Amino acid sequence: MNALGLVEVIGYVAAIEASDACLKSANVSLVSIDKVGSGIVTLTISGDVGAVKSAVESAEVAVNRIGTLRSTHVIPRINKEVADVLFKKENKKETKEEVSINSEVQEAASTEISPLEEEQITINEDSSIKVNNEILEDKIEENENNTDSLNQNELDQAVENESNADSNKEDLSKKSIKELKAYIKKLDSSVTNKELNSLKKEELIDLIDKLSREDR
Repeated sequence: MNALGLVEVIGYVAAIEASDACLKSANVSLVSIDKVGSGIVTLTISGDVGAVKSAVESAEVAVNRIGTLRSTHVIPRINKEVADVLFKKENKKETKEEVSINSEVQEAASTEISPLEEEQITINEDSSIKVNNEILEDKIEENENNTDSLNQNELDQAVENESNADSNKEDLSKKSIKELKAYIKKLDSSVTNKELNSLKKEELIDLIDKLSREDR
C-alpha cells in the first residue's frame, strides 16, 4: 500500500457522502468507516499517493456542502506495522462475516430432507390418499344404498296407495247411487245435480276416486 487517506467529519451522513465522493473521484479503496464518538466519524481510504490526495480533496468539497469537516490527512508511505494493524482489524471483520455465512449455509444444509425422509413422506402421502379414497368409496356406497332404500319406499308407498284405492272402490260399490252423489257433493260442492244424474254408478265411483286423489 502506497498511501493512506483520512477524512474526519461530524455525522454519519457526511461520512457516507465523503466515502461516495472518494470512490467516484479516484481509484482508491475504502478501508473503514469508524464511529469515534460524540458524532465524530473517521473515513479511511488507501491507494496510490496521487489518487488518495485527489480523493481526499473531493471528500472535503462534498462534506463542506452538506455537513461539517473536522480534518483531513494523507500519509504518502505508511509504515508497514501501522498498515498491518489497520488491515488486521479489517481482516478480522471479514473473517467473522465469512464464519457467519458458513454457519448459515451449514444450518440450511442440515435442514435438508434426506432421501429416507423423502421416501417416508411419500409413503405417508400415499397412505393418506388411500384412506381418503376408501372413505369416498364408503360414502358413495352409502348414498347408493340410501337411494335404493328411498326408491323401494316410494314403490311400496305407491303399491299401498293403489291397494287402498282398490279397497275404497270395493267399499263404494256397496253404496247406493244416492249415497255416492251425496259423497261427491261433500267432496266438491261445485258439481251440479245435472252432471251427477248423467253419470252411471261406475262413473260416480271413478269421480269420487279422482276427487279423493286431488284432496291428497
